[in-house]
Amino acid sequence: MKKKIVIESLYLYNYDRPEDGVTVGGTQRYALDLGRLFFKQGYEVIYLTKAKKNMGNDFEGWATIVAFDSPYGEKGRVDFSKKVYLYCKKINPDIVCYSDIRVGLPYCYENSFALQHGIGWDNPNNRIKNAIVAYSYIKAMHKFKRVICVDTNFINWCRERDKHYFSNPEKLRYIPNYADEEQFQYVYKEWKTGDTFKLLYPRRLVAHRGFTIFMEMCEQLLRKGYKIEPILAFEDFREIDFKAAYPQYSTMNCDIVHPGMNQIQEYYKKAYLSFIPTRWSEGTSLSAIEAISTGCPVIVSDVGGLGNIILPGFNGYIIPPSVNEFVTATEKLLNNIEKRNELARNCTSMNQIFGKTRWEEQIFDAVKSLL
Repeated sequence: MKKKIVIESLYLYNYDRPEDGVTVGGTQRYALDLGRLFFKQGYEVIYLTKAKKNMGNDFEGWATIVAFDSPYGEKGRVDFSKKVYLYCKKINPDIVCYSDIRVGLPYCYENSFALQHGIGWDNPNNRIKNAIVAYSYIKAMHKFKRVICVDTNFINWCRERDKHYFSNPEKLRYIPNYADEEQFQYVYKEWKTGDTFKLLYPRRLVAHRGFTIFMEMCEQLLRKGYKIEPILAFEDFREIDFKAAYPQYSTMNCDIVHPGMNQIQEYYKKAYLSFIPTRWSEGTSLSAIEAISTGCPVIVSDVGGLGNIILPGFNGYIIPPSVNEFVTATEKLLNNIEKRNELARNCTSMNQIFGKTRWEEQIFDAVKSLL
């Protein structure tokens, strides 16, 4: 009989439009690649996610996606936790992966491990609510036999917050995010004076991703006369919808593109710089790893685990998440093309250091005691 793995992935579908299929995003891609890894090892792969209606679908002939109609909010989270647990008890998988650690609270399948994609409660909103959420992460973490962390930021936070950490430090395992070596191959492009410099923002248009920092930075650079072309690569809006939703940027000449998961590398290869101006809630950004893997230096904010993948002055820069800081850092590289080219040359080995092969080996090493 085939072994089974169940992978919980809360946002695999768009909740309101599950019929559109799997959404584009870092956590979604991570869950899919994890399933493919286990499928190659002979496992039957089943994904559990949320949607507005119960449904089950075959996925590309190698996996099954089951959606539960759990509602939004805290009650919905608990409801989804219970449904995941009961489903697993019913089919008795060999191992369960929780892509969202809090789904394991209060109901958690015994032989399970969790993924932690970075601290997400460092936002400027309700601090009391954030403290409650943070406490629930500690409680949830205790439920699992192993927690795979994409950055050391979460591990350091647990060391400071959880008195039980020191009795079992090996429970938390740092495994950086990755980029497929075949898809994100290193390509060196020599930029020169007179070129139009393509500045790439490869993320969703949400507040915590720092979208407005990038746009306001580009506005200032254009007013100063720099020859730049902002490129927005996201799933959220088509161009007409984008201009309607953000009229303040409607006159800016932006290239708005919607690449699929297997197309985004072409935009990194053509970009002068890529930008990850995160305000809060960040791990080790897949977008940042993809960029440096293809030879595109990245300017990132000093949030979450971005310091685990960017070495300032080597493959990019790490700065505070403010418009002025991003303008200053970008101006320096627009005025010093050779330094930008040097950063790109330093990225030669990034797609091996952060490669998918390395990630696959580390994943199995981390969970082999559970298999």
